[in-house]
Amino acid sequence: MPVPFRLTLPCLIAVAMAAAGGAQAQSREQGRGQQQSQWPRDGQDAMGDSIRRVRSEARGQVLSAERMHMDGREINRIKVMDDRGRVRVYEDDPQQRVRSESPRTRSRDD
Repeated sequence: MPVPFRLTLPCLIAVAMAAAGGAQAQSREQGRGQQQSQWPRDGQDAMGDSIRRVRSEARGQVLSAERMHMDGREINRIKVMDDRGRVRVYEDDPQQRVRSESPRTRSRDD
């Protein structure tokens, strides 16, 4: 039983559009991968190290973490909720890893 021409043409168009859309999505993902590889990994590692250090020392739940500029340096600002429900703000300077004291905390709570 032959397939009518009017059904074959729309099917071919649909297959061609699906293939073109897949190729376009694949090229976008490859572009993102190249763009992400250009970002420095050291900053991401420093943030992760700061979060782990503060989490283990404060023994609380990390609410947020952000990178800030202070006195010409980049510091990591981490908000932690302690076991009493109070929010504490820690400022960790990843450039001063050598110091043995705990990260600074603000005198006030946010």
